[in-house]
Amino acid sequence: MRPRGFILCLAGFLVAFPLVAQSARPGMVVLNLRFDGAYANVLEPGDTAVVRAATSRLLATLRAFDGVAVVDSATVAAAVTAAEADGNPCDNACARVLARRLGARWVAKGTVSKTSNLVWLLRAELFDATTGKAVLADNYELKGDAARMAPAGAHVFAQRVERAVAERHAAAVDP
Repeated sequence: MRPRGFILCLAGFLVAFPLVAQSARPGMVVLNLRFDGAYANVLEPGDTAVVRAATSRLLATLRAFDGVAVVDSATVAAAVTAAEADGNPCDNACARVLARRLGARWVAKGTVSKTSNLVWLLRAELFDATTGKAVLADNYELKGDAARMAPAGAHVFAQRVERAVAERHAAAVDP
C-alpha cells in the first residue's frame, strides 16, 4: 500500500513541477486590438477582419516568446467585457487594473484606425502593470494591402515588446 502512495505522490510532483516552472515567467495580458473607423473615407464590411488578423498575429508572436506567459484570450475577453459593462471602453487605467487582477505584470493594447483603403494606422502600447507606467507607445502608418500590412505591423510591435520585456528582465536580474 505504501509504495503505491509514494508513486502517486511522485507522479503528482512530476506533473506539478512544469506548472511551477512555467508560472515563473511574468504574465502578459493582451487586449484585442480595437477598430477605429471614425476618420475613414469609406467603411467596408471586411475592415474589422483586418483588426482581428492583426490581433491574431500579435498574440501568436507574443505566445512564441519565452520571456512571458500570455494570459488566455478568453479569460482576458471576459474580464474586458465585465469592465466595459458600464458602457465605457477599457482605457489604459482599466487595462492595467485588469492585468494586475489577472496576475500579469505586462499589458499590451492598441487601436487600428482606417483613414482610407490604402492607409491605416496602428497605435499600440505596452504597460508595466506593477508600476502603471507606459513602457512603449508606438505608432505605425500602414500603407498598402491592409490585410497584409496590419498583421505585419502587429508583428513588429510584438518584437519591440519582446525586446523591452527582455531588457527590463535583464536589468532586474543584473542591476
